[in-house]
Amino acid sequence: MKKYNLSSIMAAAWKIFRKGVESFAKALHMAWANAKARNAAKAAAGISEEAHTWSGWKRLGYEVAHGSKALFQAVIIDPATKSGTRKTSYFGLSQVQPIEA
Repeated sequence: MKKYNLSSIMAAAWKIFRKGVESFAKALHMAWANAKARNAAKAAAGISEEAHTWSGWKRLGYEVAHGSKALFQAVIIDPATKSGTRKTSYFGLSQVQPIEA
């Protein structure tokens, strides 16, 4: 059984809902679809280490090393884009370093 971070899925659903989706139920469905797409792409790439987007690592206090290539990409639903989807790149823990103050 795959484990999902329910708190982050709910936060993502609220973020999507605030972008103008007509109902919260649809926003929650999109957030679940995004979480499942990310996990499927990670499993297909055979990645077992912790992985986040560039901005996700920055929020955690890390920076992606210059010249690092993404470990995997996932197509996620984004109602703010014209096409309704976007491709997101994920970097692993081995590709980041703490931000120096």
